[in-house]
Amino acid sequence: MNAASTIRTALSLSPRTAGLAALLGALGAASGCSGGDLGQDVGFEKWNDANNPAFVDENFEYDVAKLPLSGKAARPPIPADYWGTYNDNINAKWDGDESLSPTAKFGKAFGKEGIEDTISGAYGIDHYRGMRKSCDADYDCNDLKDGSSCARRNDKEEKGVCIPTWWGICHGWAPYAISEPAAVKPIEYNGVKFYPGDIEGLFSLVYTRSLPVKFLSERCNEERPKVEGDGRIPQDECRDMNPGTLHIVATNLLGIRQQGYVEDRTYDLQVWNQPVSAFRVTNGTEDGKLREITKEEAVKLVGLPEGSAYTYNPEAKRFFHVQLEIDWIGEAGPAQYSHVGDNSYTRTDSYEYVLETDAKGKIFGGEYVGGSRELHPDFVWWPTGRPTGSVAGGITYDQVKMLNDMAAKAE
Repeated sequence: MNAASTIRTALSLSPRTAGLAALLGALGAASGCSGGDLGQDVGFEKWNDANNPAFVDENFEYDVAKLPLSGKAARPPIPADYWGTYNDNINAKWDGDESLSPTAKFGKAFGKEGIEDTISGAYGIDHYRGMRKSCDADYDCNDLKDGSSCARRNDKEEKGVCIPTWWGICHGWAPYAISEPAAVKPIEYNGVKFYPGDIEGLFSLVYTRSLPVKFLSERCNEERPKVEGDGRIPQDECRDMNPGTLHIVATNLLGIRQQGYVEDRTYDLQVWNQPVSAFRVTNGTEDGKLREITKEEAVKLVGLPEGSAYTYNPEAKRFFHVQLEIDWIGEAGPAQYSHVGDNSYTRTDSYEYVLETDAKGKIFGGEYVGGSRELHPDFVWWPTGRPTGSVAGGITYDQVKMLNDMAAKAE
């Protein structure tokens, strides 16, 4: 298991509620925002309301002949930390025991007293005192079987708190990573030295609140849902995101607009928010088009009985076989320098599916093939603006942006 992730939450949103701060509030607070009982027709794989890209963007292109076979974000996403809750969020002294945490540096530079206690109470260890099991050592947490460590704010505390090491603020880092220029050099403000790692932490926290977003697909709330005899997952919200939706998002955002987005790259209960940087169709034709196949070939690919009708979406008139690669950015520990440009943090996932279109080649659904039926993204989302307001009693977007602008400038 990757050591870095985000809080795994019970999120369930309709596209009609996306674009509101409720999305990130739900991701960060371990609570959900229900968008209603959507998409219960498990027989067809034409996208339902939750997967229909038109609900979040009326300008998306759907014609397979007009969609590119590759693309990437104009601004490379920033590899950065997920600021684990068990390390007390951005109170972590990442640069050594004698250093100041990002929180302490901010408080000193901007005259904010008690801000570390506020951070811990809202996002870190103190938030879970009385809510989770107390402990003296890591082994006291073993019975929870959730990857917990015995977390303490400092050595003076008699009791720790069992907190899973994969809890953190990836839901703040991921949208920040695709939205802002990277801090590439240390800067000094009001006598306090901020390294890129400090600014990354502050921005990751700011992006957890009051951020306008767009959201597509549904949240699966089951741990490894069972598949049926035909290899398909019966729950609609765990079988999505629909591969047609995935194709529209990747080709339009990365290919046409050169804009990154965030994906939950696991289809089940766990939520792993990662910034997406590029895509490639690897089985296109020599003349740069998607590989069109017959209905009979589509039937065989998706595992239906030979000679049967294409029952997953009877309205489909044309079919395309797609092998897709998605590049996403992994977490990187905070440092005195930026990790942007380091290709070792780029990961790649491969997907295979059949696209379903109308007679003119307009995409309106799809069906995953083989292992992609389970291993595929759960949902995607992307910010449509910048955070507003403040977090932790006084850290604002404008203050952190000022620091970042100074650290992002070339020498």
